[in-house]
Amino acid sequence: MGKHHAEHINKMLTTDKATTAGNNFESLDRVTVGSNETGSDIDMYSIDRNLNSWSYSEVNQNGGTDRNLSLDQLDDLFQKTWTRGGNPKVILTGYDTLMRLQQLLQSQQRFMEEKRVTPTYNGVKGVPGIEAGFIVATYNGVPIIPSKDVQTDTLSRMYFLDTDYLYFSTAIPTQYFESGIETGDPFAINRLGQEGMYRTMGELWTTFFGGHGSIRDLK
Repeated sequence: MGKHHAEHINKMLTTDKATTAGNNFESLDRVTVGSNETGSDIDMYSIDRNLNSWSYSEVNQNGGTDRNLSLDQLDDLFQKTWTRGGNPKVILTGYDTLMRLQQLLQSQQRFMEEKRVTPTYNGVKGVPGIEAGFIVATYNGVPIIPSKDVQTDTLSRMYFLDTDYLYFSTAIPTQYFESGIETGDPFAINRLGQEGMYRTMGELWTTFFGGHGSIRDLK
């Protein structure tokens, strides 16, 4: 159940832009929407994003009609994000889009690099090549991290994230509560059984919407 709780958090952070956070965390899909998004409540952090052009990210999309993934789309988004002042540090996408990207590079006799990435948590760095380090593919020198929970059109979307302006603020770290017959308190749950509950409180924040971008409507 602890693993399920972590997976549920991952799904919150990759929820579609049309789904408001409510009691859940905001999502990367909502952070990386563009100025031509319609039909969705994309306001975040009490910001009316329809009235503030600075609150949009750079987006390469096709009006809801899926089109083939191309390297030009990636290069275009890099250029536009750099122009806004962002510098993507990671690309998040699904395994299907990662595989298609590998096929594109192979057909052009270009090869995806491997880059050794060392995760950092609150300033404490892991050691490359040991348990804390991991090797991922890169494009344009930026690591590509795949996740099964990224939103899909026909292919999974791609999020270009500048982690200098993106962070998760933890209000209360994950806690586990348990009650029932094994803990000597079956009256709390009104039955001869056992119940447990995980709780995490926090929020996904960005301080610069223009530092991020996304590619959508892919097949």
